[in-house]
Amino acid sequence: MKDLSRTQRQRLKSHFGFSQMPFDKYVWAAQMFDSSSQRQLLQSLEMWVEVKGIALVTGQSGVGKSITLRKFVQQLDDARYRVIDFTYLPCTVTGFLRSLNRKLGLPMRNHTSDLFDAAQSHLAVFEKEHGPHPIVVLDDAEGLRVQVIDAIRRLTSYDLDAENRFSVLLSGTEEVLELLRHPDLAPLRTRVSYAQALKPFGLEDTQNYIRFHLDRSNVDPKLFSDVASKRLFQASMGCPRSINQLAIQALIQTAVLGRDTIDAQLMDSVIAAHPFYQSLGT
Repeated sequence: MKDLSRTQRQRLKSHFGFSQMPFDKYVWAAQMFDSSSQRQLLQSLEMWVEVKGIALVTGQSGVGKSITLRKFVQQLDDARYRVIDFTYLPCTVTGFLRSLNRKLGLPMRNHTSDLFDAAQSHLAVFEKEHGPHPIVVLDDAEGLRVQVIDAIRRLTSYDLDAENRFSVLLSGTEEVLELLRHPDLAPLRTRVSYAQALKPFGLEDTQNYIRFHLDRSNVDPKLFSDVASKRLFQASMGCPRSINQLAIQALIQTAVLGRDTIDAQLMDSVIAAHPFYQSLGT
């Protein structure tokens, strides 16, 4: 479903009396709902940064990896860690190294080998010279090529792997696991110090997530009946992005019908009519 226009959002807010739109994808990481799986991931990453090295976070698309990583990064002590992240991941080795050198404030060089040496040398002494430990965060890593990931691994190799001069946090869908199974990436796989798959919500987390959004919008959390919430969980399989998608679809349909609550029957009709979920309708 396309994003709602400003007029549509205002009509929905007016119909239900929302102080703000619930189930909005634009949520500050500090204000996100913490599921049990997300809390476990955050706690694990907080321990991993003490170990350092290479970490891997996987999970299906829309399960909440990116917002959880944003919260993790925001909670890091700036005096102890320097985060280097990318809004866009170049697909070539030269492109990645150019972006990395630019992030590090290093001058551009013509040759890939010179870009590599400059970035590695800078990262190798950064903590010693400046204090914070560098962490390179690469979200949506399933879009990277094998050669780029191998270059990242080679960047971390320092003094025969005796020290972790900087750390790397890779995150991506299950496709990144297929990518990492490539024979050329065997050396990287053996260097991953921590790996975790972020799981979808269970039923309880899904129901709490729905109540969380409705509470933030200052409306009755029973706008969705308990059975409607269960239907929403079953159709979304606990994926937050899918929950948002179906919840907004239900809100629109409810407003069109002039109703003010969402029961199981209405939720079933929304699921059955949605082109992405039709086969799941009852």
